[in-house]
Amino acid sequence: MTIKCLNHQRSHEFICYQCNCLMCSKCIINHHKDHPDHSDKIEDIDDIKHSLSTLKLDDIIDTTTTNNNSNSNNFISQINNKLKSLWESLRSSTSRYQRLSITENDIKQHFEQLHQYLIIEEHKLQRDIINDKHTITNQINNNVNHLKYLLNIIMLINKFSSSDNNNTTTLYSTTTIMESITTSSSLQSFINHNNQTLFNEHNYKNNNYFNIDELLKQHSSDSSSLLLDIIHKYNNQFNESTTNTDNNNLRLSSYKLSIKQPDFNQLNSIIKQSIKFDNIESSESINTTTTNNDNKQSYIFTTHKSKGATLINTSNNNSIEELKFNYQFYNTFNSIVSIGEYIYIFGGHTNKNKWIKISMKSKSIEHIGDIEGIKGDLDISVCYDGQDHIYLVNGYHIKNRIDRFNIKTMKFESYHQLPDGYGIQASSMIFKGSLYSVSYYHNKLFQFDLTNRTITDHQINFFPLSGCHDNNGNFFIIGSNKRFIKYNVETKQTMDPNALLPTNGHFSIVMYHRESPTSSYIYSFGSSNDSNFKYSIESNQCEPFFRDIIDHDREWCACTSFTIYFATEHLSKRKISKIFVIVEIGMKLVSFGCVDAVVDEADVCLFAFLKISSNRL
Repeated sequence: MTIKCLNHQRSHEFICYQCNCLMCSKCIINHHKDHPDHSDKIEDIDDIKHSLSTLKLDDIIDTTTTNNNSNSNNFISQINNKLKSLWESLRSSTSRYQRLSITENDIKQHFEQLHQYLIIEEHKLQRDIINDKHTITNQINNNVNHLKYLLNIIMLINKFSSSDNNNTTTLYSTTTIMESITTSSSLQSFINHNNQTLFNEHNYKNNNYFNIDELLKQHSSDSSSLLLDIIHKYNNQFNESTTNTDNNNLRLSSYKLSIKQPDFNQLNSIIKQSIKFDNIESSESINTTTTNNDNKQSYIFTTHKSKGATLINTSNNNSIEELKFNYQFYNTFNSIVSIGEYIYIFGGHTNKNKWIKISMKSKSIEHIGDIEGIKGDLDISVCYDGQDHIYLVNGYHIKNRIDRFNIKTMKFESYHQLPDGYGIQASSMIFKGSLYSVSYYHNKLFQFDLTNRTITDHQINFFPLSGCHDNNGNFFIIGSNKRFIKYNVETKQTMDPNALLPTNGHFSIVMYHRESPTSSYIYSFGSSNDSNFKYSIESNQCEPFFRDIIDHDREWCACTSFTIYFATEHLSKRKISKIFVIVEIGMKLVSFGCVDAVVDEADVCLFAFLKISSNRL
């Protein structure tokens, strides 16, 4: 960074915001001649310092607070806008983070209640079993003590003795005793297995039940008298009224446990009914960048019989791009679904056993695979459940099936066999746990409960030729009389908007497209551009549309709409801190009263500020 002007060796006094250059008093004359349109973008250092001296950060409070001391120069406007934008972004991000934290905690508490409920139910079922196990454990310990006492008596009479081992009875748990009982074929083998541990107390010199030496003295070494006395003591200690050695006399309950694998689809449905978390389009914008670029782009994707598609950007003045794909899209009018940036298409006239996945960010085929595990077809009606599966309903040849495709594993599976009589489906939709499907040229619509797998028919008083839906319970159908019909699956009401379609008698394929929270349309494409029209749902107006695009044959070919969110640049902490440093330095320079001596430093700060603003740092 040069302190003075290289051409005139003078201090910089002016700055042009348009071309971001610093100038002296002579440079500005030539600059006016070369760039006359920059005159309102040039500012001198005196105005800049005055702007900094009047700039008050305390005035920047929130989005509703404005500075009453208005200033018409560019610099104060840029500084204010930059600071306000940064403050609004920080406030908005903080507020949104706090709301997300509250929502996160609500979700956590909701599932903690479910966890607690399951734990309580588990403990209820286990309570009686645990009590009975405790009763049995006490009985086993008591019986083992019986056994040990009796063995002492037998060994005393037989004058049987063993080595003086340390008492390790306390090291044996009831579980270990039961394992030993299970593996022992007889009482003798059980005693032998535990001779050095559980029953080492049979050594009458060390037993805990009676003092042999003392008893022998009392009975003058009369073994018969001693035996009777020991048996008498045994009866007193193990009284029949307080002990029980018969399992049959224990007051235990009998149990029969029946376990049925839970229906996780039903469980999932119950949980979804108890808590709902939707990603909605918020009316408030979160200002995370100082630019005004919109990061959301909405498109219409319409295929044709020439192995290609037309991509229409409705967010950019309906700009059009022609795409080529090595796939024939004929007879796929109801076989397309968009999920995020991807488009899935199944089957077709010449691709009955194929499916395709297209990335709309790269505008290329990401995968072409075989339909395996189920039968392929043409005119397969498909719909997405919002999670992992795309459901495939009937087709031109197969008229009694509901299959599904897992978008994560990319595997097909048979799901349900429909009864006969439904035929080709014009449009299918999943709404509130049920799959709804409109039959082509049949005056009926069926509802398939995805949890219970039950079917309910809805009789309708028109014959659908083509249809689409808004994923919110509404079908939009072209009837055989070439008129629009709206059918709501919850109210079962049919509404005739009384809009005659400008299709010039051609068959049209329709698709739903929501362009904004307040405007949604039905678009139609057919064998020629004469079939192309746009119908506004809100205003109930229908008009020709896309008549000037390339005239491809789009009859019976797939079309859909989708939205892609592109990442926007966030201001880094480094940029934010530099901007505030620049403002602080500028204000300090003015407060010190340095006019000429600090001009070059101010030039440096301003130049850096412009570099930050133009994202060159």
